[in-house]
Amino acid sequence: MEKVARATLSHKAYAYYSSASDDMTTHAENARSFSRFFFNARVMRPVGQCDPSTTILGYSSSIPVFICGAALAKLGHPLGEVNLTRAAAKEGIIQMVSSNASLSFEAIIGAAAPSQPLFFQLYKNRIDKLAEDRVNEVVRLGYRAIFLTVDAIVAGNREADIRSPWVLEDQESGTSPVWNENDPVEDVNLGGTAGALVDRDDKNMTWEKVSDIIVAWKVNNLASPA
Repeated sequence: MEKVARATLSHKAYAYYSSASDDMTTHAENARSFSRFFFNARVMRPVGQCDPSTTILGYSSSIPVFICGAALAKLGHPLGEVNLTRAAAKEGIIQMVSSNASLSFEAIIGAAAPSQPLFFQLYKNRIDKLAEDRVNEVVRLGYRAIFLTVDAIVAGNREADIRSPWVLEDQESGTSPVWNENDPVEDVNLGGTAGALVDRDDKNMTWEKVSDIIVAWKVNNLASPA
């Protein structure tokens, strides 16, 4: 999959999708951790008809895997997240849609098959009212579950993503710049694509604040009529 991505994606898209913080140590360790999982082989069991299907939060899935929320699918294909929605319906698995999707949440769920469950990945906005409005919107649209992102309060120093504009500039000009200490310092974007996505997120998020949003949603949507 990564080989195909390198051959087909733009430099900017590949830099965003493949990069991780600093020396990518945690990224490498995360990948390596999967090598420490082993199947517990059992013998003398009927395996002529194997069924890997399961349920995730009560919703059926053909395999114990779902499409996790990831931003900006249009960087990989013009149809963006809708491609994933259609593929998930075809294969009988669940898709989680990112707060930073490249299409509207309405357009994505509008491409879903009848009764196809979609989950939502919430990045909480620093303005509580906007976060509450986002929750109300995805519930109204029919998303079946909301996953709160808690491990991306600030953007990581994703060097390949941050360097991408200069790499592209060098490729287009055919030359590599030579650093000169007397050149004026440019006002540059050191956040990259990933940094721009989390710029408006709540950097003071706590479980208490999230609980308040949930309570407000319940009051507005589940209260019995007077």
